[in-house]
Amino acid sequence: MRKLIPYLLLSFFGCTRAANPASAEFDQKWSNLVNGGKSPAYVESETHGSGLLGEVRRSVDSPADRHQVMAAVPRYQGELPDQAAENVVRHNLGAVRGCYALAEKQGAGTGKAIVTIEIDSSGVVHSVAVDAPAFLSTSLPACVGAATRAWTFPKFTEGPKRFTYPLVFAGG
Repeated sequence: MRKLIPYLLLSFFGCTRAANPASAEFDQKWSNLVNGGKSPAYVESETHGSGLLGEVRRSVDSPADRHQVMAAVPRYQGELPDQAAENVVRHNLGAVRGCYALAEKQGAGTGKAIVTIEIDSSGVVHSVAVDAPAFLSTSLPACVGAATRAWTFPKFTEGPKRFTYPLVFAGG
C-alpha cells in the first residue's frame, strides 16, 4: 500500500508522467498477443510468499510433472503447432522463475515480458528476443534469453518457426 500512495497522490493532483513511446509500443504488442488468444504464463516470486496471484497457472510444476520423463519428442509434418511450442515454454518455466529470483535481488518488482523465439526445423532455438521494459535495469531479459536458447523444441518439416509468448512476473 505504501508504494501505491505516491501514485494516488500524483493522479489526484493532476500530475502525469510523460508517455514513453517504447512502453506504448510494448503495451500494444501485449494487447495484441492476449487478445489474439495467447494466455500469459505467470511467474510468481519465491521470496515474497506464494499465493499472490490466486488460482492461476503458475511456473511451479505439479508433483506429477516432476517425475514425468518426456516421451519421445514427436516430429511434426509441416509447421510446428503453437500448442507444441507453448508446451515446451511451460515445461521450462522453472528456469524463467530462477531468472526472476535473481532479478528480484537486483530490485525488480512486478512486470510483463514478451519472449520471441525463432526455432529452426530441427527444434533448436536459433534466436531469442526478450522485450521487458519493466526490467531493463536488471539481468532478467539476458537471463531469460540465455535460458530460452537452451530449450529443445520438437522437430518439424516446415520452418523456421517464430513463436511469441507473454509472461507476467508477480512479486516484489
